[in-house]
Amino acid sequence: MTQKRLRRGNVETAVRSYLKKNSEIVISLRMGIVNISKLARKMYNEMPNYNLISIRSALNKLFLENSGGDFTSHIDKLISESKITLQDKIMVITTNRKLENLNYVSATYLSDSIVYIIDETKNKVSEIPKNALVEKNVSSIHIFSSQEIVKTPGFVMKINEKLFSSEINVLQLISCSNETIIIVKRSDGIKAYESLMSQ
Repeated sequence: MTQKRLRRGNVETAVRSYLKKNSEIVISLRMGIVNISKLARKMYNEMPNYNLISIRSALNKLFLENSGGDFTSHIDKLISESKITLQDKIMVITTNRKLENLNYVSATYLSDSIVYIIDETKNKVSEIPKNALVEKNVSSIHIFSSQEIVKTPGFVMKINEKLFSSEINVLQLISCSNETIIIVKRSDGIKAYESLMSQ
């Protein structure tokens, strides 16, 4: 039985779909630290219906030739259209019980604790329990985006990629609906803000 030959467009679609499911490969490719031939062989082993040379060609087209086929360009546009603000004088408090009378920016309820992000200027230190874990000297970056990000896969990955490429460690990341809050060291705050604002 003769195997049906798959068209080039189908190969590119398959490669694009594969990369969307493997975000760590996308980051590595964009940083130029992946062997394209080796990656093409790996993909071929998982997608034997496609030609190895065609897979390698599609990868080159998407990432090496910069032909505009980058499927994350839409996410770049969404980030550039977002309102991004940087706020200092932030503290992160982790406690095992709900804190009353606390003016917080965000509260995240985990299985065994609650993580509060608070504005230092709007709370008294005496209101924080002594047994709570407190992270000081941090900054908060708020990203307010359009509702389109809710149905756009890879938005948070792209933010992490931008910060990772600037060698910034993310201490906390909260994403809910069209709002994303990122906590970084205060010394990294401006650098993180600039990396997200850059195109």
